[in-house]
Amino acid sequence: MYYPMRQWNPFDLFDRMLSQWQHVLGSFWPAVPSLPSLDQMDVQQGDQDAVIRIEVPGISPEDLSVTVDGNMLTIRAVHRAIPMGGEEGGAQGVATYQRSFTLPPSVDADKITARYHHGVLEIRLPRTQGQGGRQIPIDLA
Repeated sequence: MYYPMRQWNPFDLFDRMLSQWQHVLGSFWPAVPSLPSLDQMDVQQGDQDAVIRIEVPGISPEDLSVTVDGNMLTIRAVHRAIPMGGEEGGAQGVATYQRSFTLPPSVDADKITARYHHGVLEIRLPRTQGQGGRQIPIDLA
C-alpha cells in the first residue's frame, strides 16, 4: 500500500536490497564467524610501567608480531580461517590486522616485553629510570 504522507528515507531501498542479497547468497556461503580486532584493548598505567592487553582469540602466537622502530610500537596479527569443506586447496580466508602507537619519551623502548597467554597478548612498557622532563625556571625581565 502506498502512503503519500510517509517520510521518504533514501536508505530504505538500500536496506531492502541488502536483505535480499543476504537471503540469496546465504545459501551459497556458510556464516562467517566474527573476526578478532586489535581495536579492543585494555591499558593500565602504573608508576613503573604501562601494560597493554589485547584479546586475540583464534590467532596463534606464531601469527602475532610486536615491533619497535624508533618511538613507534607496531602490533600485527594474521588470522587464518580454516579451509572451507576441509579440503586441501579449498577456499581459505586470511585477514591481517595492524595497529601502531607512538611511544612517549618516558618509555624505555629497549626493555619492552610481550607475552601471549590463553588468547591474550600482553605488552609491558617499562618507564625510564630518569626523572623524565625537568622544570625550566622563568626569569623575570
